[in-house]
Amino acid sequence: MVRCRNLTKVLILAFLFRQLSQAGHGALLGVKSGWKWWPKPHHEPQPPPPAEEPHHTPDGQHEESIFEEFVDEVRLCPWLLFAEISTVVVLGALFEQLQHWVREHLDHSGDKVGMQIMDVLFREFSGLGFIGMFLFLVTQSHITADVLGKKVFGHHLDKMGTEDPIAESFETVHMMIFLLMAVLLFQAMAMLRVTQGVIETWGRYERCRSWGLRQDSLESLFCDGGYLERVASKTAPRGLELKFREDFTYQEPFLQWMMLHHDLLHNLVMWRAIRHQFIFGRRSEVKSGQISCPRQFSFESYLRERLGHIVVCVVEVDRNIWLMTLLVLTPSVLCCVSMDIFHVGEFLCLSAYFLLAMGVLIGHILETDTLWLTPILPTDARKILILFSGTSTYMLMKQYDASTLNAELKFGAPGLQGLEAQEVELGKPPVSDPKRLRLTSSRYAFLFELLAFWQAIQVTCLVLYYLTVSFDNWHSVLFYALAWAEWPLMLFGVMPVLLERLTLRSSIGEETDENLVRMVSLETKAMMLRYHVRLAQLKGFEERQERQEHQERQHQEKRSALSVPAAEEGRVTKTLKSPVRVAARAVRLFRHSPAQVRAEITWQRGLRVFRSLPYSEQFEIEQIFSSLDINNNEEVMLQDLAAHWKAMGFSHAMDSAEKLLASIDYDGSGQLTWSKFQAVAALATSVKGDEEDEDYRLLFRLIDRNQDGRITVFEIASWLEGMKSGMTEVDVASLLYQHFGQAKPSVDTDEFARWIASIGLPQKGGHGSHGSH
Repeated sequence: MVRCRNLTKVLILAFLFRQLSQAGHGALLGVKSGWKWWPKPHHEPQPPPPAEEPHHTPDGQHEESIFEEFVDEVRLCPWLLFAEISTVVVLGALFEQLQHWVREHLDHSGDKVGMQIMDVLFREFSGLGFIGMFLFLVTQSHITADVLGKKVFGHHLDKMGTEDPIAESFETVHMMIFLLMAVLLFQAMAMLRVTQGVIETWGRYERCRSWGLRQDSLESLFCDGGYLERVASKTAPRGLELKFREDFTYQEPFLQWMMLHHDLLHNLVMWRAIRHQFIFGRRSEVKSGQISCPRQFSFESYLRERLGHIVVCVVEVDRNIWLMTLLVLTPSVLCCVSMDIFHVGEFLCLSAYFLLAMGVLIGHILETDTLWLTPILPTDARKILILFSGTSTYMLMKQYDASTLNAELKFGAPGLQGLEAQEVELGKPPVSDPKRLRLTSSRYAFLFELLAFWQAIQVTCLVLYYLTVSFDNWHSVLFYALAWAEWPLMLFGVMPVLLERLTLRSSIGEETDENLVRMVSLETKAMMLRYHVRLAQLKGFEERQERQEHQERQHQEKRSALSVPAAEEGRVTKTLKSPVRVAARAVRLFRHSPAQVRAEITWQRGLRVFRSLPYSEQFEIEQIFSSLDINNNEEVMLQDLAAHWKAMGFSHAMDSAEKLLASIDYDGSGQLTWSKFQAVAALATSVKGDEEDEDYRLLFRLIDRNQDGRITVFEIASWLEGMKSGMTEVDVASLLYQHFGQAKPSVDTDEFARWIASIGLPQKGGHGSHGSH
C-alpha cells in the first residue's frame, strides 16, 4: 500500500513536470502574452513546414508522437532524461518527507481532526493524479483533436493556431483544479489552527471557576466588566462583599455583536449556560439533562469530536457543493469573459468582500438561533456565579461530602449581601423547538461548506489573475491587494465564529449524538481513574522520601559514632584553606535547617523535571492542582489532599500530607503552592522502572481487600465508589475490555500494572494559566 502511494505521487509529479515543461506560449492559461517559457527543441534547424491536415506530414505519413519526440530530445540532449527523472524523484521525496513530518506532528499532539483532514486532502490529490494520467492518455491518442475538435470548433479550428485546443483546454482546467486543491490544502491547515484555538477556548471555558481572585475566574471577569464590585468587609467570608452594579445579558444588537462576538465574558457565560443545560438540566425537571453522572462527562471533549466532523466535511468537497458551484458561478464566469481583462481585478475585489459580508450575515443569523436555544440566566451576576459554582471540570473531579453545601460555594465564595443560593434556577430557552428556527443545522453546515469552497475558488482566481496580467498602475495593484486582504479576515475572523456556533447548534437538543456521549463518558472515566492513580503516586513518593530520610539519619548516626579527633583536625585544616566558602556555608546553615536545604534541592530538581515533561503531562499536573485548590488562591490545603488520600483508603493521610509538604517546603512557609506542587508532582509521576511498579503495587494492595493476589471488577468498583466517583462495575469492565480486548473479570498484579499504565492522559486543552510562585 505504501509503495503504491509513493508510485502514485511520483506519477503525479512526473505528469505535472512534463505538462509544465511542454506548456509553451501561455497554453497553460490560454494566454499568449505574459509567459516566458523556454522554447521547445526543434528537430531541424529550418522552420517547420506549413500546417496541413492535423497529425499528418505533407507526404501523407503520420507525424511523430510525443514519445517519439521525447526520444529525439534525449538523443540531442542525453542528460535530459536523467535530469527530469532526478527532479521528479527529488520532488517526490520532499513531498513524502513533508507528509510524514505533518503526520508525525499531528500524531504526537493527538490531533485526530488534523489526521482526518490530511487523509481527505491527499486522497483528493491522488484522485486528481489518476484523472490527469487518464486525460493525458486520451489527448495523446488524438481523439480530442480528430473527433471532438472538429465537432466543437468546426471551420474555426484552422484559425486557432493550435492543433488540439480541447486537449489544451483540458490541461488548463486540470491545472486550475490542482491549484484549487493546493489552496484548499493551505486553507485546511489554517482551519486546523483555527479549530485548535476553538478547542483551547472551550477547554478554558469548562475549567473556569466561579469564585476566586484569579483573573480567569468568573468573579473577576464580572468585576472587570462592571457588573459586580468587590467591597471590603471584615465580617464577610474572604473579607469581601460582592455588590451588584449592572444587569448582565448576552443579547446584543447587530453592530454591538460585531464588536463583542470575541468578548470573553459573553461567550463564556453563554457556553456555560448551554453546557449546564446539557449536563445538569433544570432542578425543577426530573432527568432534564443528557448526562446521568456529570462527573463522568466532558462537554468540551464532546464538542471537540463534533467540531472535527464538521471540519472534515468542509474540507471534503462533495458532489452537491460542486453542482451548486457550477450553477451559481457559471454566470459570473461568463460575465468575466465579456469584461476587459483589467476590470476583472475590480470584480475579484468586489466578489471577495461579498463573500466576507455573506459570512458575517450567516454568522449573525446563526448567533441569533443559538441564543434562542440558550437557557435564560438571571440578570444578577451573583446568581450566575451561584448557579455555575461547583460545575467546572476541576470541581467535578473534587471529592467532597455531597450532603453539605456545594464545596466551591462553601469555601470559595465571598459575602453575597444575604443572597439565597437555593433560589437560583436555570431558565428555559426562548425557543424550545429547534424546528421553529430559521434554518436547520444541516442547512447551516451546507452554507458553511459552500462558503469555504467559494473562498478557495476566490483565492485560486487571484493567483491565476496574477499569472495572467501585468500590473501597470497603482489602481490595479490597490484592488488586487484589497482582494487578498479579505482572505485572512475570513479565515481568522469569520470562520472561528461560524465553527464554534455551528458546533454548538448541531450538538444539543434533538441533535445530541448519543453514541458520542457514551464514547466521551468512557474517556472521562479513564481520565478520572488516572487522576486517582496520580494521587496514589504522590503517596508513593512521600513514602520513598520518608525511607530515604530515615536511611540518611541512620547513616549520619553511624558516622557520628565513628568520628575521631583527627577527623576534626582535618576539618579545621580544610576550614583554614577556604574561609570564605565556610563562612558562607555557616550563614546558610544558620538561616536554613538541614531539612530545608534538602527541600530546596528537591524543589529545584523537581522544577527541572517538570520543564522537561511533555506538555500533556504538565497539563495533567495542572489539572490535579486545580482540583485540589478549592479556594482558587494558588494554594492546596493539606486537609483537602489528606481527604482524597483517606477516601482512597490510605491510613494516616494527614501525617503523610504534612511529610510531603516538608519534603518540598524550601521556604518554610508551610504552604503547598503551585511552584512546590508542580515540582513534587513531576518527581512523583515521572518515575520509571521499579519505582513505578512499586506505586502500582501500592495501589493494587489498597484495592485488594481480601489480599488474594487478584482484584475483581467488583473490588475496583467498590474502591471507586468510596470516592463518590459514580463509576459502576459496567464502567470498570468496559475500561478493562478496552485495554485487553476481552472480558476480564479479574486481574493480577502485572495485568493491573499494564492496564493502569495504559490509561489515557487527560485531553489537551488550552495553555496552562499557572505561573511559578
